Amino acid sequence: MEKLTLTYLVDTREEQPPVLVAFPGSATFKVNIRPLGNRHQEFVQEATEPVWDEALMKKTMVLNQEKYLQLFGAYVVCGWQGLTVKELRRLVLISDFKKLRKAEGEIAFDAEARRILITWSPLFKTWLQNVSLNIELLNREREEQLEKKFWKR
Repeated sequence: MEKLTLTYLVDTREEQPPVLVAFPGSATFKVNIRPLGNRHQEFVQEATEPVWDEALMKKTMVLNQEKYLQLFGAYVVCGWQGLTVKELRRLVLISDFKKLRKAEGEIAFDAEARRILITWSPLFKTWLQNVSLNIELLNREREEQLEKKFWKR
């Protein structure tokens, strides 16, 4: 008979609500981040594509990093608030600085804005991956503590 565990009974990592996380060094920019949960493998499979390997003279399956990152970002980043031009300048290179002189207020969140920020900001992309991983680690620790508490009774 299989050992009955809390993790077996309830997977709290699946479809968790997003967490509002402040971007480091920013007074205003906060990102709504949903834990990755069990979606990582699903995204890896979806982003893996056949590519012709000239050295082996056959097709091999290779992870398309850009596609994975877009799937990851679309799932994990649920929204943001407080992204101003000042904050944006810290995250990406701005091609036409003159456009920014008249810009005021917050930059709205939408799918295209999310895609651009994840694609063109290595700082944001790395931070997002680290925060997502940290949320997962905290969730696992919480589950282990609950499981220990559950079995002590």
